[in-house]
Amino acid sequence: MPYEHVNNTPSREQQMLDKLDLTKTADEKEYAETLSSLQERLGVLQRALRDLNIPTLIVIEGWNASGITMSVHEIIQALDPRGYSLHAIERPTREEKDHQFLWRFWLRIPPRGRIGIFARSWYSRAITEEMQNPSWQKSLKGRANRINRFERQLADNDTIIFKFFLHISKAQQKQRLEQRERNPLTAWLVTPAIWNVHRHYDDTLPIIEDFIEKTDTDYAPWTLVEATDQKFTILKIYHTLIKTLEKRVALANSGKVKKPKEKDLPKSRKNTIQRRTSPDSAVTREESQQTMMNLQAEMLETQYLLFKRKIPLIILYEGWDAAGKGGNIKRMTQHLNPLGYYVVPVSAPTTNENQFHYLRRFIKRFPTGGDIAIFDRSWYGRVLVERVERFCTEPDWQRAYFEINEMEEDFVTSSGGGIIKFWLEISKDEQLKRFNQRAEDPLKKYKITEDDWRNREKWELYDEAVDDMLARTSTDIAPWTVVESDDKWFSRVKTLQTVLDTAQRLL
Repeated sequence: MPYEHVNNTPSREQQMLDKLDLTKTADEKEYAETLSSLQERLGVLQRALRDLNIPTLIVIEGWNASGITMSVHEIIQALDPRGYSLHAIERPTREEKDHQFLWRFWLRIPPRGRIGIFARSWYSRAITEEMQNPSWQKSLKGRANRINRFERQLADNDTIIFKFFLHISKAQQKQRLEQRERNPLTAWLVTPAIWNVHRHYDDTLPIIEDFIEKTDTDYAPWTLVEATDQKFTILKIYHTLIKTLEKRVALANSGKVKKPKEKDLPKSRKNTIQRRTSPDSAVTREESQQTMMNLQAEMLETQYLLFKRKIPLIILYEGWDAAGKGGNIKRMTQHLNPLGYYVVPVSAPTTNENQFHYLRRFIKRFPTGGDIAIFDRSWYGRVLVERVERFCTEPDWQRAYFEINEMEEDFVTSSGGGIIKFWLEISKDEQLKRFNQRAEDPLKKYKITEDDWRNREKWELYDEAVDDMLARTSTDIAPWTVVESDDKWFSRVKTLQTVLDTAQRLL
């Protein structure tokens, strides 16, 4: 790993990597006789995973010159190139730097039925980037927690995760680096920075071990590989892959795949957030319009300040059909600079989007520093429409509450940004009135669909789902604001004022 040296490395009584027997080698005859058979078995398993629609993620990490490229090369010899994607992780691009840490890795996760191979991964980037910070030890602990959440969410979505760390001694690393330098074709690979890392091998070793320990989980375990002998390295990786995949394929074929334990799911809580449809005191339309115009002018100034300070902001709207989400968004953005915000209209996921973890399509649209992303409906569809219409299983939507909380916390803490969440509440009578108005107005008739009428028949089920959503996902970092929306103009003023108040706190 291209880690840069820092002082004050953690002290450890025992070092797991030092306990590895780096003298292990593979017998030449055994290697020649078994490699072809192992490749055939892995190829068969790849096709089985495709047929079973199971995503697989393989991470190869290790020291510089430990054989990461060689290991990846040997693995893909067994695979159909149409069924895997290879990602060589280097320094992040400017766009990737502007997003939170895990954003670019979410975009690269494998869809169902495919294998994603990472030559270096979030681990290399976490250590390399965080060790530049003065409080790097605390930062690394935070990164480890976020990585564990990320991998657990993928595993809960049926992804099989392999993580290999290729270990060689300091002396072996020096020998390999010198060999590369002597070869004109590979000399360019050995930079002064790599030699600097090598000189601080002994300081870096306990840091790597500590990070491995913090991220070694039952759903995404590490396999430590004695990488002195390349043949031994390849055989160990193949055996590990095949043993785990054969077991998983057998379980899938028998219908006994392990699901998240019920005790791990969040317990139901009573909603204490008041859901009113009308404000306490009536305000005339003229008064609301004048207030709104003043707030819109202030909103433009705030947008420029957020952009200047590179603070990203997410504003999401959920609510009953015909509650006024579109009208709210129109007034929210009416005087904003169009180059500094964008609206994400959310509908049912496409066939391709359904092949990934459900959060991926939303994370993909998260804003960079200084931008405002406005979601017209959002990831909360998982615990609303997908729950009520049974588009996912009960464990899926139960698990989504803490997955969503984790995702929102990661965005805020990683980016320094904010999330504002609106639930637009209207009465059942007001909704019927608006439905009829839309049906009778030729210019608004397109807004009313058969789905709207059908959803109305399930009002009580949606009402219960909304209560659960508010109770389980209103957090200190991303609280819900219920907007009394029987009065459209009051609703528009309240959402504008809430955004301005939140933005001022961020600024």
